[in-house]
Amino acid sequence: MSAGEQGNAPQRAHGERWPWLALVLLVLAVASSFGVIYAAHTSRELFRQLERERRDENEIQIEWRQLLLERGTLSSHGRVESIARERLRMAPVEGEFRVLVAE
Repeated sequence: MSAGEQGNAPQRAHGERWPWLALVLLVLAVASSFGVIYAAHTSRELFRQLERERRDENEIQIEWRQLLLERGTLSSHGRVESIARERLRMAPVEGEFRVLVAE
């Protein structure tokens, strides 16, 4: 080899690396873009699931409030007393049969 060819050898070796480096960078960029797409899709799915769960929670809270109102209505003293008198034909205890229980 002549002196001129020896000087070009490192440049050729360096020049042959550029296509490979560009290919590796391209593959990494494509892989990264797929990662971003996957992360965005997963994020959207989780957000939709969160919204469904919040809607379900709200519906359960509404049902719970309605049940509390119904329980209050059904267990009111006046209602219990009227059912005891009408359906069960019960009457208040008089005199010596009455026992008071202290808590």
